[in-house]
Amino acid sequence: MRAKTFSPQQIAVEPSTHNRSMRSRRSGKVLVLLGISVPAIFGLIGLVFDIGLHSIDNQNLKQAADAASTAATLALQQGKSGAEATAMAQACIQSWNGLSDATVTVNIPPTSGRHAGKANCLEVIATRDRNNSFSRVVGAGQQSRVQVRSVAAIEASTAGAAVVVLDPTPPVLNILGLPIGISPLPALTGGLEIEGLGRVDVDGAVLVNNTWGTRDENGDPAGTTTLLPCGVICTALIPLTHFTARDIRVSGGVDTPSNYGSFVSGKPNPLRANRMPVPDPYKSLPAPTVTNDPTNVKSTLKGGVTVLTLPLLGSTTLYPGVYDWIEVISGNVTFKPGVYIIRKKNPITNISLSVVAGNITAKGVMFYITDNASYDASSGLPDSNDGENAPARAPILSLIPSVVIDGLAAFGSKFSGLDSPGSPFDGMWIYQRRQDPRPIVITHQGLLGAATLQGAIYAKWGHITLIGALSHYDISFVAGTVRFVTVLGMTISPSTLLAPANDVYLVE
Repeated sequence: MRAKTFSPQQIAVEPSTHNRSMRSRRSGKVLVLLGISVPAIFGLIGLVFDIGLHSIDNQNLKQAADAASTAATLALQQGKSGAEATAMAQACIQSWNGLSDATVTVNIPPTSGRHAGKANCLEVIATRDRNNSFSRVVGAGQQSRVQVRSVAAIEASTAGAAVVVLDPTPPVLNILGLPIGISPLPALTGGLEIEGLGRVDVDGAVLVNNTWGTRDENGDPAGTTTLLPCGVICTALIPLTHFTARDIRVSGGVDTPSNYGSFVSGKPNPLRANRMPVPDPYKSLPAPTVTNDPTNVKSTLKGGVTVLTLPLLGSTTLYPGVYDWIEVISGNVTFKPGVYIIRKKNPITNISLSVVAGNITAKGVMFYITDNASYDASSGLPDSNDGENAPARAPILSLIPSVVIDGLAAFGSKFSGLDSPGSPFDGMWIYQRRQDPRPIVITHQGLLGAATLQGAIYAKWGHITLIGALSHYDISFVAGTVRFVTVLGMTISPSTLLAPANDVYLVE
């Protein structure tokens, strides 16, 4: 019997029963593996997807927290309460950034981190729950929590201040009624104005809240005007006219950035324009009364005093009290230490304090100038109710000065502020009522003698003009507007600087 044979084609198309069984079992294993792995694969994909969304949510929440801590700390810097700062932070995250479901905690000062307990810092902790979309498949839970933390701080951004100009939008000022010997002054064209022939150097920061234009430190537009007036203006009559300081910070702009430089040779230009305004360093200074300074303030009424004597005919001594006006035309005059309240003005000159000439010794003296004839040294009324608001003023003012001190150097006069460490007025030389807008004019020719002027001058909504030649001044200035006029240069270097400008920085 012949054996059955098969062709190659038959072998190829008719697999054995064994092979068919093996292939069937292999297909079944693949299906089982797919059934097991597909959910896991989708779970891992969902986990990656949710991790990405978590990262995005974390970043968004962190940006909102950074904005909140910055805004809340800025509110504190501007004098807002802790409760107001907290409300600011919550609104910033929940309303402004649309994260209404976030929980916001504000700690003043921070309770954790490297800035814990620091009074100049504020901490924001923001927490938010988010729903997991896919990663629940692998047991990640229905929700995951996002929590971020941000800390902002108020830190000094300049050197201590020597000059602070407070008025953001002052009126145009014309100064009238100056004594013979003081040249008429042009209308003010800057919040801080530097005029004359020579350099004005300030050993300290110059902080100007004026918002007028025109340029920043890079030559780009700044402030609210494109031409005059300027936030700060340096009228360079000769190439040597220049204004230097350790820092020059202005809310508006300046005329020509190259007119400004550093007090420290070789340092870069310290000009910074378009900056936030600074607070009044004397915001809390009270009007002088026998209650807040019984040692130096006296309520004795002295009337008006005019001194006109020849130097060889003896001297005149004045004592602290309440004066209608003080005028020194000539003679030897000694002011005993203490506070001199001047509440009216000379009916002839319309000036409250006038020192035209003479040999003056006024060491340890503060002059308080007010435009209210009913000022009460017992209560400080009405001046103690002035507050922070600017007085009502016309767009253009033409005013006679409240104070004129002229020509002292020829006679070696000496003025220095109150020397009384326990007094709120310690170091103050001239303090003008906040609501009194009148200008204060001081001239000092260092070429002619060795007069000394020392102390702080404060006229919140008033104006200060200092005219000097080859002089050094141990004076700090705080006023609505300020003008320096120099011949051959002057240096302003107060021995006691005012607070520096502060800015808000993210520190964590």
